[in-house]
Amino acid sequence: MKKLLLIGMTLMMMNSCVKHPEIYNKLTEEEAAAIPYQLGQIVDFLDQNSETLTFQVTRDITYPYNEEQYHNAIYGEVSTPSYYYCYARTVVLTCVQGSKQLCFTVLPQKEFIFSFVGFGSDLKLNGYLSPNDTYQIYDTEHIQVHHEILYSHYTDELLYDWYYSEELGLLNFKKGDFSITRIL
Repeated sequence: MKKLLLIGMTLMMMNSCVKHPEIYNKLTEEEAAAIPYQLGQIVDFLDQNSETLTFQVTRDITYPYNEEQYHNAIYGEVSTPSYYYCYARTVVLTCVQGSKQLCFTVLPQKEFIFSFVGFGSDLKLNGYLSPNDTYQIYDTEHIQVHHEILYSHYTDELLYDWYYSEELGLLNFKKGDFSITRIL
């Protein structure tokens, strides 16, 4: 009986020594605002065929971040993970005409993840927002725009090209023959 009591007490002491996860980096209001979309908002884009694609913001969640929780924030429920190092905000825009999704996640210091799902091939882009470019849509020039472009080192084929504004969100995205441009 004493042995059982000793084992129980040892297990209880070991459990109290377990380090619980800490959040090392908080997400500031300015960082969270780098994704300008709000739940329920409707956003229209023109695709490469000049057809309108209508997206609605279907998820807007701030949560303790790790890779598993990132996946859950896009596709399901988020619970407190066993380890994480910061908070993140994920916003998902779902296409009304089909199962396409645009997913935006911001982490501290404006580390940014942009992914799209259901456009023939899925793509996930990681980096830091650095709005230092301009972009013109129709007759309007937008300043303080983040721009990234990448070509294949082997074939010089365009892999992707995208423009993003912290004020308006995704302005333009192109990958291969596919492209979408924000209707303002």
